[in-house]
Amino acid sequence: MKNPFEKNIEKNCSVCNKSMLVDISGNGYCPYCGWYNSIFDGENQDIVMFPNIVSENKAKKLVTEGKPIRPSLEDFLDMLYCYGETTFDYRGISFSFFLSNDQIEMGSEKTLDYYKDKEDFIKNAKIGNEFVKDIWDKVENPNYI
Repeated sequence: MKNPFEKNIEKNCSVCNKSMLVDISGNGYCPYCGWYNSIFDGENQDIVMFPNIVSENKAKKLVTEGKPIRPSLEDFLDMLYCYGETTFDYRGISFSFFLSNDQIEMGSEKTLDYYKDKEDFIKNAKIGNEFVKDIWDKVENPNYI
């Protein structure tokens, strides 16, 4: 019996259009741009959906511009609302984010803060004395938990 998860079917990545291998369901990471290709590619192209960290259309734009696929703060929050758990590192500290009753919980080893929604987070979330929105380009490893 064949392994249904074996990557042995050739297809072009839906983001960078380079040839790659996927499983029988059409799923697999592109080794060139990092996009997770799936049977859902082409649907909901402007929505951030797990396991990808930006929308398909944004990923295409970034790749075309020669930029890495990296989420904006808004994309990161869309990831959180899609999956419920996200993380990033800043200055060597890991921060975890959880969505609970539409409330955003942001925690590290030493802190735990709550925000009522995306808008409240964007406007008020701080790490120390710095607003997250102002240091976003310095955070590392924004991803799902």
